[in-house]
Amino acid sequence: MPDCCANPIVKIIKVGDIDTGLIGLENAFLNVYISGVDDEEQLKRELLMWIKKFGNYVSRSREDDYKEALLREYKKFCADLQHDAKL
Repeated sequence: MPDCCANPIVKIIKVGDIDTGLIGLENAFLNVYISGVDDEEQLKRELLMWIKKFGNYVSRSREDDYKEALLREYKKFCADLQHDAKL
């Protein structure tokens, strides 16, 4: 029987003008959400830190693009959580 979690989930998001696959994106979002951070600059740093921690390579020259993309996607994630909580 195959292990359900052997293959990490990759989510594609737009970073700058490039479609980029990231491993562990939803887990990164959950970790940041649980932390309660709400300052946008801190959110960007935390999101980037978690993405790197999950094994995604981010070059220094693209960090700002990643931070913006991660924050945009994180806001969608939070909106979806709040929407689901109301149901």
